[in-house]
Amino acid sequence: MIKPRSIIALEGLPYIGISALLAWITALFGFESLSIILAAVTVFIIYFFRDPERKTPEVPFSIVSPADGKVVEIDNALEENFLSLEMKRIGIFLSITDCHVNRFPVTGRVINTKYVPGQFHIADLRRSSTENERLATLIETDEKEQIVVVQIAGFIARRIVSYVSVGDLLHKGERFGMIKFGSRVDIYLPPSCEVSITPGDKVRGGETILGWMKGKGE
Repeated sequence: MIKPRSIIALEGLPYIGISALLAWITALFGFESLSIILAAVTVFIIYFFRDPERKTPEVPFSIVSPADGKVVEIDNALEENFLSLEMKRIGIFLSITDCHVNRFPVTGRVINTKYVPGQFHIADLRRSSTENERLATLIETDEKEQIVVVQIAGFIARRIVSYVSVGDLLHKGERFGMIKFGSRVDIYLPPSCEVSITPGDKVRGGETILGWMKGKGE
């Protein structure tokens, strides 16, 4: 099922409601300083759960970032969830101030998903990719190329959300999930892909082109 459009991610509404209610109650009973703090917390939670529109580039064979954040790793790694193949891996760290809504990197169909329980190491560490709690999604394009996107929980993030089911067809840039309060997203690409970003780059989900699938220019 595809998530309905909302300015604020629906997963954030309970947090916003509770925080706002506490701010109102403390103000009602005269705890002005505490009420101001809780109001500020409410504003931050609203900001954290923002779900902005993005303009996805309509460029053939391009792969867009599945998440906002900082590129912390680009390497070759074994994709262990589905394919058992060495693939190009790009690791993106999402700080607590980044938008945490995740987007499809290509147009394709969800072939499989896999939840893996694990630890909650700080998400910009290399070992978080293989030791942290995570949810992997296998995507297949019309050209039968396969990509794996892994949503990884971090030290603070303890909840991974997916909006899709096996068999769903999504367009590049569509929302497919989110991770609450700081996290990491890894994307595994076929070895033939050309990567156009470098470690340290800031990327935006659904907008920044990470690279190109085989067939660019053909």
